[in-house]
Amino acid sequence: MTHVFRIDDSNPYAKSVVEFLKTLDFVKEDLNETSEFNLTDEHLKILDERRNDRITNKSKTHSWEDVKEFVKQKK
Repeated sequence: MTHVFRIDDSNPYAKSVVEFLKTLDFVKEDLNETSEFNLTDEHLKILDERRNDRITNKSKTHSWEDVKEFVKQKK
């Protein structure tokens, strides 16, 4: 089993942990920045369109309180 941890090494304690982990022969450092979730160009286009709709007020957002009220009314 492989475990993946993301450590922000801007903290001095985190840097110490990273340095310690590097000393262990069964730990491999992988600096690959690729994400497990890759969006296709089509997905990116859809997100851009939705973002643009939101910015230009063509779509509506609701507060969490409004959403809870909508759900209560549907029951």
